[in-house]
Amino acid sequence: MRSIIIEGSMAVNAVLRSKYRKVLTVFYNTAKLQRKRNLNRIKNIKQILSKAEIKKIKIEGVDQDWFEQHAIGKTHGGIAALVSERSYQKLDELLKPKPLVIFFLDGIEDPFNLGYTIRSLYAAGIDGIVMKQRNWFEVDNIIIKSSAGTSELIPIALEEDQAKLLSFFKSRDYTIACADKSNGQSIYQSELKPPLLIVIGGEKRGIKSKILEHADLRLIIPYEGDFTESLPLHSAATIIAFEILRQRNNLHKSVIERNYRNI
Repeated sequence: MRSIIIEGSMAVNAVLRSKYRKVLTVFYNTAKLQRKRNLNRIKNIKQILSKAEIKKIKIEGVDQDWFEQHAIGKTHGGIAALVSERSYQKLDELLKPKPLVIFFLDGIEDPFNLGYTIRSLYAAGIDGIVMKQRNWFEVDNIIIKSSAGTSELIPIALEEDQAKLLSFFKSRDYTIACADKSNGQSIYQSELKPPLLIVIGGEKRGIKSKILEHADLRLIIPYEGDFTESLPLHSAATIIAFEILRQRNNLHKSVIERNYRNI
């Protein structure tokens, strides 16, 4: 079993909550707990250690030299954890009984961009993510930090076979919606409700033509002025995700108002 060191209170808190990986050991800087000048940091470390104790996870006090040898940056705050490799879901495990909204991030490579995107999708209430297979393990620490820990909380599936992916969602009556800046209808004039698979391509290559051929719906994000270039994947995903959230909230509000009138 492969393992990796992740660092910082946000990251460690996230892996302690995660269903998708095992926390093997929590490390803390013993000197940090003895200092009185940063009470909030001390409180934070103690809370993390308490959570680890409840889960019966091994806890180890170490010195500053340990962090200088094992930590990537200087923002660890005296807390780190040794964790297992993340487990990813199979496509059939990704879907729950109820209809969902899933994002397929096609062509994303930069771990910071991926982390920022996951954070936005999680905040908008998106149900799950599909990505291409690659060695994400080596950059897990970056993804966890840049996603503010949300990468540990949202279901993610890896799938390299795009034909299999599209066939899977089509067979379950999902609408395949592709972001296509050159030929589509505005996201604000589209009905974005589950079951729905949103496909967003990378900035360099966009969405492959074979995927676009299977699209039930092509979406564009209206721009202001004479801007004609593509938005970064993170920006496009965020805008579409929050439009889905807006439509969900409006639908929920309409149902409540309808039920109230019928009382």
